[in-house]
Amino acid sequence: MKVGILGAGAMGATVIQHLQQIPCVEAIVAQDLRPPRVQELREQYGVEATADLDRVLQDDDLPLVFVTAANHAHCELTLRALEAGKAVMCEKPMATTLADARRMVEAAEARGAFLQIGFELRYSRLYTQIKEWADAGLLGDIVNTHCYYASSAWPKGIWRLQRSTGGSMFGEKLSHYVDLPRWWIGSEVTEVYAACAPNIVPYMEVHDNYHATYRFASGAVSHLTFLMGHAATFRGDPLQNIIDQQVGDGHSLGYVVVGTKGAAEAQIFGRHLRRWEYGDAPDTMTSDWVEDLTWDPAEDHHYYHNTEDQTKDIVRRVAQGLPPATPARDAYETMRLCFAADLAAERGEVVRLSEVE
Repeated sequence: MKVGILGAGAMGATVIQHLQQIPCVEAIVAQDLRPPRVQELREQYGVEATADLDRVLQDDDLPLVFVTAANHAHCELTLRALEAGKAVMCEKPMATTLADARRMVEAAEARGAFLQIGFELRYSRLYTQIKEWADAGLLGDIVNTHCYYASSAWPKGIWRLQRSTGGSMFGEKLSHYVDLPRWWIGSEVTEVYAACAPNIVPYMEVHDNYHATYRFASGAVSHLTFLMGHAATFRGDPLQNIIDQQVGDGHSLGYVVVGTKGAAEAQIFGRHLRRWEYGDAPDTMTSDWVEDLTWDPAEDHHYYHNTEDQTKDIVRRVAQGLPPATPARDAYETMRLCFAADLAAERGEVVRLSEVE
């Protein structure tokens, strides 16, 4: 199989490296608008590279493209690729406007085409284990989740800082962390409230903080707290494990998932995944800590941002004529939640998802 990469920056390079491990991928064509980057792709990754988008889209021997460009280019590149008859994997967020995200979904559905959005946490073992526990009934009905995420500031000059190119922090970064509870709970969100304090990162156009609470049709409630900037700036050794160097310096990313029969807790910086099981004693409801899983630092990627297995699965599905693991319509529902949260923060009031189409 020949595979194309559209917008081959840092994420595109990551996908190229994953594709080079897949035996059935015989050729890779990387497209990027920047001539110096095109040359880098040829020299550093040994792939065919071009600035000419039509050269990739008009190649009848190339059935699959990965859209890894900046967010504002996702819609146009996806639509053009679908029109050219390609299967498409597009990085999240789908687009910088909800109308464009809807256009992408409708274009794929009208053609019966393959379109999967890059929510790779649904492949990441830290989170797939919670899904397995939930599906096995070990947690009962999930009624509450809380995600706390704290990071250092993004560097100056990157496209993610600007609304025109990145969209919003909720779509660009936090969409992963509201997508997961939707997946675990298996119910749709009905309303959301979000609030943002003034930014502490002065050069960002998008919000650097959120407190968001959203309610599901099942009655479950999820909360997300995101804080950027106060965690220590990473100035460590890039050849050493990044997680180990950031433990205790303000960086944090974890979930608590509470159900009617048990609970789970996932912590990236602690490298642990725990499960509790409820019981009944004469004097109280009991909660017993029954599982405590951890992993080797070499497995970090597969536990919390498993783009490798996502890439391999997408290639397999396209090669075998299978549908996406997650329908584009489902990813669109996550994007609706993201836009609703930003609208709630702007209005200072609860927003019902039925208002956001």
